[in-house]
Amino acid sequence: SMIYAGVSQEDPRVQGAVTFLQKNYNLAANPGMGQQGLFYYYHTMAKALDALDQPFFTDANGEQHEWRAELRNRLYNLQQADGSWVNPTTRWMEGDPNLVSGYTLLALAYCKP
Repeated sequence: SMIYAGVSQEDPRVQGAVTFLQKNYNLAANPGMGQQGLFYYYHTMAKALDALDQPFFTDANGEQHEWRAELRNRLYNLQQADGSWVNPTTRWMEGDPNLVSGYTLLALAYCKP
């Protein structure tokens, strides 16, 4: 959100967010929260990585991720038979497929190649 407010990518606050993502890049869980808020995390992570305007993201271990493709694949694998998405961990209303499908579609919008 800082980049959208006109803060440069070199700003220490933006760099702090990038460092967090580098240390915690994970598509299996919401860092520190497990499955709680997972789909909101996917949305905010995708928005942040898209704002960096980089096709690849390098984590703290030096592993390069084609994050858009990785996230698209992860979300594809989580899609329900009826086309929706839902989190079995229902905290923060993520048991509601309408809300979670919305988060997912927003995340996917940032994953366009």
